[in-house]
Amino acid sequence: MAKKRHEVESTTSKGDKKIIFFQLPDTKISKEGQLAYNKAFREALQSGAILRQKLNQVMVDQGIWDEGKEEEYNAVLEKISEGEKTLGKGGISLSEARSVAIEMRKHRAEFRSLISERSSMDGNTAEGQADNERFSHLVYACLLDKQGKKLFSSREQYETLAAEPYVIDAAGQLAEKLYGLDPNYESSLPENKFLQSYSLSDDKLRLVNKDGHLIDVDGDGNERLIDEDSRYIAYDDKGESYYIDVDGKKVSEEGEYEVSFSPFLDDSGKPVEVPKGEEEDDDDDEVVEAEDKPKPKTQKKTTKRSPAKAQTE
Repeated sequence: MAKKRHEVESTTSKGDKKIIFFQLPDTKISKEGQLAYNKAFREALQSGAILRQKLNQVMVDQGIWDEGKEEEYNAVLEKISEGEKTLGKGGISLSEARSVAIEMRKHRAEFRSLISERSSMDGNTAEGQADNERFSHLVYACLLDKQGKKLFSSREQYETLAAEPYVIDAAGQLAEKLYGLDPNYESSLPENKFLQSYSLSDDKLRLVNKDGHLIDVDGDGNERLIDEDSRYIAYDDKGESYYIDVDGKKVSEEGEYEVSFSPFLDDSGKPVEVPKGEEEDDDDDEVVEAEDKPKPKTQKKTTKRSPAKAQTE
């Protein structure tokens, strides 16, 4: 019975569509992967790589991790745990539960930041290097073309093309199958499940207000409307959106403040003439723009909302 092949639809680095396949490793490929692991592990030790069990001590010795960070690490985990209990128990107002969920998101980000350096250093341990080598071999051996033949004719060819988008996508899907990784992990987190269940976030887990508009919530709990590009926006009385800065002041699409220029004043309060050089430069720029370049059309993104207001609900 032929082994099941999994299709991967992706692109090349040039943007061309690319369809490849992969199948899970059989006994032969798994043994080859283990041999690759053993060889890489031995070479890593010979080159001076540390064992994973010594990583904590090395981080302490180098000042990367200390008692303060350990306490912070445990405190963040405790806050996340308390948030999960609060959402699971219910019995509080929806707005309070929403605040708890948003705080949990922030704590998750803090947690990832704390362990990011440790995670990166783990790849340098003997086990980390060996794990990477084994997985690389499995990707090389399991990727197939439409005819069911190995996608790469040699390990060297694989390593040359390993950064191609279609190879990265296929490797990610292979890892999900091999290690039971959940591609919907973020959606399954308690805070995100709560926010989606009560329509407080969209299908991409982005926060929305009661009108369904995208919002950003800063560290102080202030909410601001944003567009698809995460730029701050507001609405005029006609329901048309315009860009604003973090303080709510109107800016252009290029992020510049829309103000009228007034001449500078001398010490007696009289207007100072604009230097001729600057006037000429400005005139030249205007001529070049008028003659050589068509004036760009300014378009404002319009999003209907009811009622139309300039401030976040």
